[in-house]
Amino acid sequence: MANRKHTQVYQFQGGFASDLAPQIRTLDFLVKAENVVYEVTGAVRKVGGAARLNSTVITGAPSVLGMFDFWVAGVAGSFTQFFVATTSDSKVYNFGTGGTASDITGAATIGANAIPVFVQARDLLIFWWSDASTPLAWTGTGNVASLGGSPPAARCATFHLNRIWAAGTNANPSRLFYSSSVSAEDWTGTDTGSFDIEPQDGDRIVGLMSYKRKLFIFKGPNKGSIHVLSGTAPTGADAFSRTVLMRGLALQSPNSLVEVGDDVLFMSQYGIHSLVATDRFADFQESLATRFLMGYFRDSLNRNRLNAVWGVNYASKGMVIWTMTPISATVNNQAFGLSYIRRSEEGIKPFVWNRTCQSAAIRINPATNLKELVFGSNNGFILREDLVDRNIETSTAYTMRIQTPQLVLGKQDALGSQRFDQPVTLHRLYLRTRPTGNYNITVALQRDNATPENYTFNQGTAGFLLDVDSLDTGVLGGGNLQVGVADLVGECRSVSLDITQGGLNQDANIYEMALEFTPISESGSGTL
Repeated sequence: MANRKHTQVYQFQGGFASDLAPQIRTLDFLVKAENVVYEVTGAVRKVGGAARLNSTVITGAPSVLGMFDFWVAGVAGSFTQFFVATTSDSKVYNFGTGGTASDITGAATIGANAIPVFVQARDLLIFWWSDASTPLAWTGTGNVASLGGSPPAARCATFHLNRIWAAGTNANPSRLFYSSSVSAEDWTGTDTGSFDIEPQDGDRIVGLMSYKRKLFIFKGPNKGSIHVLSGTAPTGADAFSRTVLMRGLALQSPNSLVEVGDDVLFMSQYGIHSLVATDRFADFQESLATRFLMGYFRDSLNRNRLNAVWGVNYASKGMVIWTMTPISATVNNQAFGLSYIRRSEEGIKPFVWNRTCQSAAIRINPATNLKELVFGSNNGFILREDLVDRNIETSTAYTMRIQTPQLVLGKQDALGSQRFDQPVTLHRLYLRTRPTGNYNITVALQRDNATPENYTFNQGTAGFLLDVDSLDTGVLGGGNLQVGVADLVGECRSVSLDITQGGLNQDANIYEMALEFTPISESGSGTL
């Protein structure tokens, strides 16, 4: 009878999930996906490093609580770029197009550790605050100052139908205010007004989002509800009107609302939701993009700091990033992401990055004109992210990690009979990578419940030479892609693989892996 040696090939078609079965037969998800980027080719790569935007620390080394890429159109037909940051010690800084911080706080009063919400309208950058401090405004010159008129001291705001909408004041936490349609500083004229959105329901208005000519109003952070404001004017044939979209989803942070193409993603107390799906189905489960990560959001995060989450669309890499605080931490130092770059083929892929990320923003790099991801640190620096050099601030290494669940290998024994608990004899492990340098990838392979065995794969560009290189260290192919091979010995029913690359200034780019094995017959003979 023919040799029944079998090779099972695995691609990384899923991101990490906390709530699925620990044993699977196809690799549809990962137990861990840390410090990775999913690429359009289907490969998974070590995320790029981080470098300081400002070489000199901001005075006092405060936490950077918010950032905004502010562009002024002006009247001369040209644009002016500013990059603005607010800090935990009640300061506002402008970096312009460089890396030098200029204090533009002036005489403004801001509460300590107040998290900003930024709204731009008519070449005016407006700052709203999580502690309901007085809203501030900046034109790009001089210092920030109190927003003119009589605006509410709101906690959240947005720009919708040429008006500023603001909500969440201390006196009226469920009241929605709107400004004039011709001025961001007119809050008392005939073209202004307010709505009460189910006052005294145990919540307040946490966030606002303008989406497809409607204003979505999110209440939280306790019970939660979502409301929709339709209409285009205070009075008339298309007057403003409100309806309830659904109840039970409580927005946690106004800055967790992220526009992604034709959708808006937001974070409730359960995880990340799609606004399109919420609007279409008005159903909790249908809208939950992270339905297999409810355990992660429930047990792995410091839920007392969900109001400090920032979300951004890192479109050039096809992913959305939210900054989080792990359960054992008191600051944001884990970025949770959803990769949508191959969404039509494989769905979204969750992952995490472990690095300081108190706040997040997208900045147009003035030198390259590319939209780059930046994180605000907790020690007075702004960090440009996902750079070519694989280090944090030149000297710190970090580890890419991909861990699979237990992969059940055999379906039939060596005679072709169906077996539910089929033992196999392992022969080889393959790893297909793109050469990135003379850097090692370590694979810890665990058979059933045995102690893991470590195998090393080099990502150099030299091809495999028969009778010169050995199979457990050599490279097949070379060129654009290469295949590393490790000989295995022994029997098992399932295996899990823990793939890591943690070298300073070292990269990793993995396309797929494979296991070669032979099913064992009831007589114990693996090959007939």
